[in-house]
Amino acid sequence: MSMTLRRLFRNYLSLVGAIIATFSFLLDVVLLAIDLLAPHQNPYLGIVTHMILPGITLSGIGLIFAGAALQFWRLRRGLEVLEFPQLNLNNARHRWILVGSFVVVLTFLGLSIIGGYHSYHYTDSVAFCGTTCHEVMEPEYTAYQNSSHARVACVSCHIGPGAEWYVRSKINGAYQVYSVFFNKFSRPISTPIHQLRPSQDICEQCHWPAKFWGEQLASRVHFSEDEKNTRREVDLLIKTGGGGQHGLNKGIHWHMNIANKVFYVAADEKRQVIPWVKTVGPNGEVVEYVSTENPLSPEQLKQAEVRQMDCMDCHNRPSHRYLPPGRALDPSFQAGKISTELPYIKRVAVEAMVQPFTTTAEAERGIERHIRDFYAKAYPSVLKDFEAKLRDAIAEVQRVYRQNFFPQMRVNWQAYPENIGHKEFPGCFRCHEGKHVSKDGRVIRNDCAACHDFLERRKGGAFVRAEATAAFAHPWKLGGKHAEVLCGTCHTGGPMKPATCRGCHGIADSGAPMAAMQCKECHLKEQQVKPLASCATCHPAVAGLHKKQPHKDAGCVACHAPHAWSIEGRDRCLTCHGDRAQHNPGPPCAQCHDFRPATTAGKAAAPSGPPTIVFPADANSPGKVTFAHAKHLAKGAKCADCHPKLFAMKKGGTKLAMDSMGEGKTCGACHDGKKAFGVMDGEKCLTCHKET
Repeated sequence: MSMTLRRLFRNYLSLVGAIIATFSFLLDVVLLAIDLLAPHQNPYLGIVTHMILPGITLSGIGLIFAGAALQFWRLRRGLEVLEFPQLNLNNARHRWILVGSFVVVLTFLGLSIIGGYHSYHYTDSVAFCGTTCHEVMEPEYTAYQNSSHARVACVSCHIGPGAEWYVRSKINGAYQVYSVFFNKFSRPISTPIHQLRPSQDICEQCHWPAKFWGEQLASRVHFSEDEKNTRREVDLLIKTGGGGQHGLNKGIHWHMNIANKVFYVAADEKRQVIPWVKTVGPNGEVVEYVSTENPLSPEQLKQAEVRQMDCMDCHNRPSHRYLPPGRALDPSFQAGKISTELPYIKRVAVEAMVQPFTTTAEAERGIERHIRDFYAKAYPSVLKDFEAKLRDAIAEVQRVYRQNFFPQMRVNWQAYPENIGHKEFPGCFRCHEGKHVSKDGRVIRNDCAACHDFLERRKGGAFVRAEATAAFAHPWKLGGKHAEVLCGTCHTGGPMKPATCRGCHGIADSGAPMAAMQCKECHLKEQQVKPLASCATCHPAVAGLHKKQPHKDAGCVACHAPHAWSIEGRDRCLTCHGDRAQHNPGPPCAQCHDFRPATTAGKAAAPSGPPTIVFPADANSPGKVTFAHAKHLAKGAKCADCHPKLFAMKKGGTKLAMDSMGEGKTCGACHDGKKAFGVMDGEKCLTCHKET
């Protein structure tokens, strides 16, 4: 049989290639028409029509020629080849096979078009983005469903229109698929996303950046963590403003890249520490501000990445917010889903939510157990009288937890700092903390009135501007160092710290008399760091080592730890008395050197001396021997009377025995019946042999 061109392509490999090329080409034509006629461009459809299907068509054409080449090679060598059967239309059987083949092909083509169209819609859907990689995307998908962008498709923000960025996103997505498949992804997903498209290309498709918004009324409702879960409302005017060239150039949106441009350098990956800021005004004036706390050297600035500020630098969590438990529960209280009749339910719920759980199922069990255990111990009547309300409250706390906590991915509000505002995280205070100064002395302003005014609601519902409302007021008016502390230092988002100096500063209760005093008794000037009251105000006279040099001029806190006021033991003494390091190397110095209490209001206190010592009783003893230093000192005894004359300066240095005492040794040196009662006086046994 002759080797004709027609015969070369009559093989099954070329036939398979022709089928693949034909169907992919026809499907591509249909989807391309859909893409051209659609009102909005779809990045996923573009990937299919311009990248995937053309590649499949070319692969099919490649198979056609590969089959022809293989056929040519076999025929040249005289090998047996598989020939197509001859089609004879005069044969009724062949005619039915041809008609059936056309029906099958047309049916397959129609189903492929329908399937491709629905596949295109599915890949464009939010469900595809949120549920394909369930564990990885569960936090983002859940938060997105409760966000203000819940009706905006994921691809509209993450990819946007045009071919360039969807190609970039798919290249990046290939690595993400690999990470998920081989469990290489980080927990939580790290931010910020450096491949994110500029907000001017995305956000400004819907939002109008040049619009001047003026001042907007905002009401913030909070519920306290006290027994009554007190409702508080803070009303304020948010000075949104605008940055347009034709409108008022003021307010928070002054930062938008219209009339003004802002550039900055971040010192950390999450952009929470900003040591350098540059602004370019409408007239071209350039001002550089450098942090006085974290300055950058000229060499560091040259190597640093300078970023132009855009929407995402403040609105960095527009659709994927994880609220701290205190704020997340407030809407539930406001909606009545958690009853304020349950005492301390806000505090207990917050404490329950921040426990270290490893799975959501474990968290739900732990939350219920924590809340019920609290009421069982503190308010057992609640379990009986308010069982239904308690059950509903627990269910609501669990629901709020599921929306904001994802233990498997280690996601909660702490994982992602939110820059809009400044409550739990630095936010605005990254630049507006009053410590960014220019060369000519200008400071980035940090006064509250720059961004908002507080309002006070009067009778009849009218608002008046106020310096601060009663609902917003702190336990005390902030001053001194407290006025410079960032909000997030106290408002961490978790359980509130007690509104006391001890609660916030973590001062342990030492049990010392001064531990019960109020801070203002020493810190006479409100919120002054160092106390202004002198110790001599209450302690005009001192005793013992206090009167000797160098203790006399050393200052009280040289030995007494502030707020605890106890001697911190051997290490404290050795800071000055290093030459005595081998002196009594065992227990702390204070175990023996228990200085006499200072006088109070000019009246000397009774000497106390070292603590009472209890000696164990032997087999022939009528009981333990209790030796009280204070009692002996009160009788005029001196430390040197026993140490080191009669007793070694260490525990167990001298064996105490009644026979040796009767001979005038150890205790018998004084208890001889003349200086003090005799050790052998039978009526005095219980004076020493007694319990503590």
